[in-house]
Amino acid sequence: MSKHNTDRHATNYRPPAATSGAGPGREQAGRAEQGARHAETQQDRIAQYAYTLYEQRGRQEGGALEDWLQAERQLVGDAGQA
Repeated sequence: MSKHNTDRHATNYRPPAATSGAGPGREQAGRAEQGARHAETQQDRIAQYAYTLYEQRGRQEGGALEDWLQAERQLVGDAGQA
């Protein structure tokens, strides 16, 4: 086989996992994506609850961090006890 043919075949090679979309790497990526979506959902819930706390305080500025931390303690703490 000539050098030209060898180079052409080498550049066309792809491992099976890369072409099939299957394999251990894909499963780990799926779990990572699911974890990221869960984290986004959890952060959204915390943000909504923190805003509720802000409204309950009469929409007074300056307590955003405390509202967030309280919402996080209640929501994440409740989930951890379930």
